[in-house]
Amino acid sequence: MTRRPFLASALAVLLTSLSACGGGGSESGDSGDNAAKVLFVPDKAHAVVGALSTLSPAVGNVRIDTFAFASFSGDNLQYDPVRDELYGATVAAGQVSVSVYGSASRGSAGATLVRSFKLPADVVRANWLTLDRTTGTLYISTNRQADNTLLAYKNAATLSGTPTPDRNQAFNGLLQPTFDFTRGIIYAGQARLALATGQQITTLPALPAGGTSAAIDSQRDVLYLANSTDNTLRVITQASTANATLVATLPVPGIQYVTVDPANNRLYASVVATAYVFENASTISGDAANATTISSAGSTLGGVAFR
Repeated sequence: MTRRPFLASALAVLLTSLSACGGGGSESGDSGDNAAKVLFVPDKAHAVVGALSTLSPAVGNVRIDTFAFASFSGDNLQYDPVRDELYGATVAAGQVSVSVYGSASRGSAGATLVRSFKLPADVVRANWLTLDRTTGTLYISTNRQADNTLLAYKNAATLSGTPTPDRNQAFNGLLQPTFDFTRGIIYAGQARLALATGQQITTLPALPAGGTSAAIDSQRDVLYLANSTDNTLRVITQASTANATLVATLPVPGIQYVTVDPANNRLYASVVATAYVFENASTISGDAANATTISSAGSTLGGVAFR
């Protein structure tokens, strides 16, 4: 069978350009200013966040609410639904920080910078943020002047100023990792690392070659690997076990980042100016799958955050 990209189950959801910061609308029942926002899509090229009031965008012509996220410089966002706060990496005058926007669910009607905290001075870029909602620990994959480093900050909701990381550990090749907090595993490219120590887990089989971004559904033990080098999305079941199985390899030109929502079995894949939304993600197999697309011309989308 000829390999083909995933098939869109609906026409593209046409959004106003995210770079046009400002209020949205409520066409097709989406993202009106008065509706609570539950899905946040960063436009890396313009330091703007698109805020939607649905986790599964509707089909049709839709305007999207947007607000500025000043000096945004990372690859993804993280959302704390308890405090309604949105985390993102920023840089100003060479200093890399994490900025926190409060009242995020209000979007352009009220999302505002409430605090920030600085990362160590030799950090040149914060790539990927992961918030453990259970413990309140924020993990940050960074590039430093000499190596790649994983930083961890406990009690992220209280941080400001220049806090000392609770963990500061070098990791080779750790750019956009994903964390299985249930099993204590970090997935980074082809590597599986023990969360507690950072050491390679040698008892498990090697992951498929490549992988620039990963997302783990720990409830179902399904791993999603985006590889921007060979333009594929791979799906691995029983990911944490010796029976890990590659069940799907989808050709996805331009794929960059993946984010999974285990509670709804939903996968978001960011492909330059388009996000693909896969329902029933854990059932994907073979070389084709159905997805709804969300497009914003001229944008560069990063990893999404959600309620």
